[in-house]
Amino acid sequence: MKSAPSARTVVYIALVIFLVIGIAIQFIRPVLDNPPVTAEISAPPEVKAILQRACYNCHSNQTQLAWFDEPAPAYWLVTSDVKKARQVLNFSTFDSLPKAQQTAQLYEALNQIEFHTMPLKQYALLHHGAEISAAEIAFLRGYLLTLAPKATPDTARQRLALEQYEKAIRAAIGSAPIPEPGEPKDELNGITYHALAGFPGWKAISTTDRFDNGTLRLIMGNDIAVRAIREGNTHPWPAGATFAKVAWDQLPDSAGEVHAGAFKQVEFMIRDEDKYKSTDGWGFARWVGGLAMRPYGKDIAFTTECTICHQSMAANDHVFTLPIADTLGLYDQAAALQDSIAAHPLTGKVITTFVNLRDETMSTLYGNDIAVISARSGSIAATAAHATYPPGSILALVTWSRRDDPHWFGGRIPNTIRSVEILTFGPAAAPAYDRYQGAPLAKKQASPADVQARILYITGRKASVFP
Repeated sequence: MKSAPSARTVVYIALVIFLVIGIAIQFIRPVLDNPPVTAEISAPPEVKAILQRACYNCHSNQTQLAWFDEPAPAYWLVTSDVKKARQVLNFSTFDSLPKAQQTAQLYEALNQIEFHTMPLKQYALLHHGAEISAAEIAFLRGYLLTLAPKATPDTARQRLALEQYEKAIRAAIGSAPIPEPGEPKDELNGITYHALAGFPGWKAISTTDRFDNGTLRLIMGNDIAVRAIREGNTHPWPAGATFAKVAWDQLPDSAGEVHAGAFKQVEFMIRDEDKYKSTDGWGFARWVGGLAMRPYGKDIAFTTECTICHQSMAANDHVFTLPIADTLGLYDQAAALQDSIAAHPLTGKVITTFVNLRDETMSTLYGNDIAVISARSGSIAATAAHATYPPGSILALVTWSRRDDPHWFGGRIPNTIRSVEILTFGPAAAPAYDRYQGAPLAKKQASPADVQARILYITGRKASVFP
């Protein structure tokens, strides 16, 4: 009877097997080539130097592997990461992209860096050159600010916004349909616009002034999302919570206000952990092209772009938006005020949103159903003194100070409430006007001249175009 091999022999055999396998796998080497550089990024030398040192090894066609990247299986991991990185952002073909897309990719890259999702932790562990210092981040921030669109009056944008508004009004009153073909096609991952088409009636959760791409954005939520906010049940968000982020072109005027211009796009996030397990529990969809409403992307891989962008918010259940806390506080304050404030923010629907650059404020005009229907159909009667909504209409203009969005360099969001102004329309020619300011909000008196000026100002706001 043979005796069992000794422990030393077993270890020896195991080492030999391990060595043989280690040598064999070195011959399994996926191709990682460096294609020609066709349109390298154009940037100041100081900016380019940071990118070349920290980013080019993965995000360009000029990859230089370190000696410890060469042996398999490290080689397999690095090769896979580089190929994925080039698909997302490639500085060797960067200048072939439209300028707006170039700026968008740079802003997204910087935000990924600031939230430490880039460079990948496992990569930075050995590749110390990929780390970007706080001083370098500040320098890149300054550079990106020079690329952001300038908020200046634009005749072409004004004309486009007016054309869309007139089309929307004709469609609302039934005199003519919006002349875009049929219902929007389904998104490439199967999400249908038909199932989400009621979003213009959803409640507003927040707004964003995206100075990085020249848009004003309104973030809206369905009933499940709004209830979750009120109950503090957002970590994680409940099944069925759905957000719509509507974007309009910024339309600056000569008085320092930036209005919501032409409708640009709408994108959705739908919470369903089982159905959308492969995309972090969220279904993503986007329709672009203004009122043409074209599905975004060339194939289902468009969702990869969404998940990569939202991965920096993993600790926030992948959601960028911060609900406006002060708006929710109006519910509590309404009981003390014993008036109709509670009928508006987060319960009223949105008519429009805008920014005042001189005062550094953001405002959203809410209305009850009567007011919103009138505003969106253009059936507001104009008088010599002001526009008159039908009796029973209620408007609430909420104005906030604004702050930088802590979740996105390139955006500004509401901060604290500056004022709440309410117009109540009855049988009388002029609406009743009430103004609330302070913390907590308290009713403030105004002179007849100021009241008249504010009524003119508020009723002069046009409804933003929704598809």
